[in-house]
Amino acid sequence: MSTDCIADRLAKLRSLREKLCNKEKNWNEAFQASDWIVDQLNHLRKMTTDNAVTSDDLRSRIDDILCVLDPSDGTGGNDV
Repeated sequence: MSTDCIADRLAKLRSLREKLCNKEKNWNEAFQASDWIVDQLNHLRKMTTDNAVTSDDLRSRIDDILCVLDPSDGTGGNDV
């Protein structure tokens, strides 16, 4: 085999490794985001069973979650 052929194959292998690492990173970030959302929803559910929590407290918590999920919405949520 020529040196150029080996160099080309090694370059392709490095490229494949980089792509796989990037995909793994993306999946890891997606799973972390999913876990965060589940944690937030569980906390929100607990808040709904606490008589000391007001609707303003709930709305504020929802606005905080929406602010993270949709930062382009400057209001933090939609008032209905």
